[in-house]
Amino acid sequence: MRLGKFEIVRLLAQGSMGEVYLGRDPIIGREVAIKVIHTSAGMAAGSRERFANEARAAGVLNHPNIVTVYEMGEEQGVLYLAMELVKGEDLATLIRGGNLTPRDVLDVLAQVCDGLAVAHRHQILHRDLKPSNIRVIWDGKTLLAKLLDFGVAKVVNSDSTDEGTVFGTVNYMAPEYLQSGHSDGRSDLFGIGVILYEALAGLPPFDGPSPGSIIYRLLHENPGPLPPTAFQGISRDVQALLNRSLAKDPANRFQSAEELAAALRAARDTNWSMEQERPTLAMIIRRSVAGRPAAATPPRGFPAQHPPRRSSIPEPAVRATEQVFPAGSTGAPEASPPRQQAEVRRDLLMTSRHQLLQALEMDSANARILALLLATHYRLGWPDAVMQTLRQAQSLGIPARSLQAVPRCAQVIQEEAQACRLPMDHHGEFMEYLGG
Repeated sequence: MRLGKFEIVRLLAQGSMGEVYLGRDPIIGREVAIKVIHTSAGMAAGSRERFANEARAAGVLNHPNIVTVYEMGEEQGVLYLAMELVKGEDLATLIRGGNLTPRDVLDVLAQVCDGLAVAHRHQILHRDLKPSNIRVIWDGKTLLAKLLDFGVAKVVNSDSTDEGTVFGTVNYMAPEYLQSGHSDGRSDLFGIGVILYEALAGLPPFDGPSPGSIIYRLLHENPGPLPPTAFQGISRDVQALLNRSLAKDPANRFQSAEELAAALRAARDTNWSMEQERPTLAMIIRRSVAGRPAAATPPRGFPAQHPPRRSSIPEPAVRATEQVFPAGSTGAPEASPPRQQAEVRRDLLMTSRHQLLQALEMDSANARILALLLATHYRLGWPDAVMQTLRQAQSLGIPARSLQAVPRCAQVIQEEAQACRLPMDHHGEFMEYLGG
């Protein structure tokens, strides 16, 4: 039997939507996995085209933690995808067998978040995160996680007709997706939280005898605390990380896959604490008022009779917020290995971002905070976040010169003008506003 140029060798797996076969490319001799969609599954109006469109979207993703799609085709009414054959075990099997240590679990899910970050930057939501869609390859020394099955993925702002329709596996769905059929990247991150709980506790956080009971628990109940065995070799503050990941309100979760990946990796240190991710109140106030005249209006939420005064800000702390990391610089000692330098630099940037977001909650129209946040997103390599911050400044009527006046932001503007690191559509909008 053949599908297109591929020879079908044998059946690998069977599911509700179709089968997965081991295939072979006779031209180069490469083994592939071929996913075939049941004809009956494609009978609903537009569903076959929807699957084809989203499968094409997944095919543009190129990342070590995402399965590679080689080809999509249709043969005699049979829709198929030929993709990378990932040998290893699926995470569901490893969880059932208790084959992963808590440290391994954090490593695997951090890698999955790395893949999700790339998908989200391409405006692609997975929408079906679950252990059986994560493949783990272990060579005896290192773990490699691969995110599979973008079959019900969605391209944000695409012309897909499924807006408001729920796809996926109910146990891992985010509350807002269940309620409205609308989702964003934070909905995928809720799924990561569910998987984390299941892997560490050995049972799903939201379970029940029927889909209705599961949905009720997802919408209205919080799972019980992790058992003591869940913290072996990792930080006990994984519980706090998990609580944030499973927040019912998306605004209270991690806001990006990059953030969650960083927290998962940090939690492998037994001494790590979520409090390290949160700036002190004094630091928030200091950052929000730095650069203001003494008579400026105090941040919202603080008594008018006790306005923060610039004179109370230690000058070294003000300079710290203005610290510039030139391209290629790390802020770490020159003697540090390159990998360590990069990790130190990223940790500093992530910490700075958390602090700036906290300060922005209290003073959303502070031009200086927005300028620093824009520069931080640029240094992290998050183009969508850069543009979101820029558009927020525009919507508030903040003039470009107020952002340009902040040295760290000014350097970023100069670098972008010379190097054009942003995607071309973003680059044009960025330079139109800030390049004058």
